[in-house]
Amino acid sequence: MHQFLHSMKHYAIFFAVIAALTYVLTLVLGADKVDLDKYSTVTITKGDTLWELSNKYHNHHHLTTNEFVKWVEEVNDLNSDTAQSLSPGDKLYIPVLKKELHNQVALEQ
Repeated sequence: MHQFLHSMKHYAIFFAVIAALTYVLTLVLGADKVDLDKYSTVTITKGDTLWELSNKYHNHHHLTTNEFVKWVEEVNDLNSDTAQSLSPGDKLYIPVLKKELHNQVALEQ
């Protein structure tokens, strides 16, 4: 009986360690997730570039152009090549909060 309790203690410790590691990994990996519901989307038109979008929306974000481009590439799973070949009709998330654009539209009316 003593040996059984001893092995159960090892199993309990093992599962506690696994649970703790799972919790920590969830926190660490989830920290990079962006809540896309808060951010605006744009529909690409002919000739649009990420740099132009950064400039167009510069009053609505606090990033440098390079930071804006990097954010858009990461969130939209783009690489440098695909970012260079955007097509009209593509929809992209941009680092501009929806409420920022909504406030601007309200002010312009």
